[in-house]
Amino acid sequence: MRILLASDPVHLPSLVSAARSLSPSNLEAVSTARAEVPVDRLLIADVRVNDCWVDALTPRDFDLLLLPPTRDFKEVGARLAARRGLPYLSEALELELDGKVEASRMVFSGRGVERIRTSLPAVATLNLDGFEPVEGSPDSVEELKVDCTPRVEVIERREREAEVDLSKADVIVSVGRGLKRKEDLEMIRELASLLGAEVACTRPISADLKWLPEERHVGMTGVRVKPKVYLALGISGQIQHVVGFRDADTVIAVNIDPDAPISEVSDYFVVADLYEVVPRLIEEIRKRKRS
Repeated sequence: MRILLASDPVHLPSLVSAARSLSPSNLEAVSTARAEVPVDRLLIADVRVNDCWVDALTPRDFDLLLLPPTRDFKEVGARLAARRGLPYLSEALELELDGKVEASRMVFSGRGVERIRTSLPAVATLNLDGFEPVEGSPDSVEELKVDCTPRVEVIERREREAEVDLSKADVIVSVGRGLKRKEDLEMIRELASLLGAEVACTRPISADLKWLPEERHVGMTGVRVKPKVYLALGISGQIQHVVGFRDADTVIAVNIDPDAPISEVSDYFVVADLYEVVPRLIEEIRKRKRS
C-alpha cells in the first residue's frame, strides 16, 4: 500500500503518525520545507498557493493520498480528486484499509457518524486530533520541481496573532446569548481567573456582537476543544456549538430555560440565571482560597 502525504511542516508529524498506523509498504511525503519525520522519501516543493499544490500532486503515484483537514488542504484534495477522477473522503475521523478504504466521518452537523467505503486509489483529509506527532529522519530527501503558473498571486502574508489557544485549555468558561451586556464579561473573566480557566463563547458573541475575538469562538466554524471541564453559561446548546466541545471530560451548564438543548449533553445542568450563579461562585471560590 503506497501512501502519499501532502502537508505543511507543522501538520506533517501528526499526519505521518496517522499514515504509519495504516501499515503502508511505502510512505512518501510532499512538504514546503524539511521536517524530521520517518518517511521513505521526503519531497520538498516550493509551492505556496493551492493551484500549485494541485499541479505538484497530479502526476504522483499513490494508492492513498492523505492531507491535513485545514481549509486550504481540503480545497486541494477536492480539486485534485476532481482532476484525476478519484474518490474524495473529506474530514475522515478514522480510516481502515483492506484492499479498499473505509472511513468514518461526522454528518448532519455532528449529530451522527457515517461509515463509507470506496475503491483505491483515493484522496482523503484526516482529522489528526487522536495522533501524536512522530519524529525521525527521512530515508531520503529530494527537491520536487513544480512547473506552475498560479492563477492567484499572493501579494502579502501576515501572521495572525491569536491571544489564546483554547485547544490546550484544561478548564474553559464559555458564554452565550444569556450574557446581556459586554461589560458583564468582566465577571466572567474574574470567574475564569479564579478557576485558572480560559474564556470562550458561542458564535453570536464573537461574530455578531464582536464582544470577544474569533479565536475564542467554540463550535463547528470555530475552535474544537476537549478540556477537563467545560462550564457553559447562558448557552442554549445548538448543535453548531455542541460540536465544538463534545469531547470535554465534564460539561457543566447553567441556563434559565429548563428545556434548553444543552441539558441533553451536560453532565451537570443547573436551571438558574447566570447573573445569580456567577457572583455566588466567585464569592465561594474566594472564600475557599482565603481559608
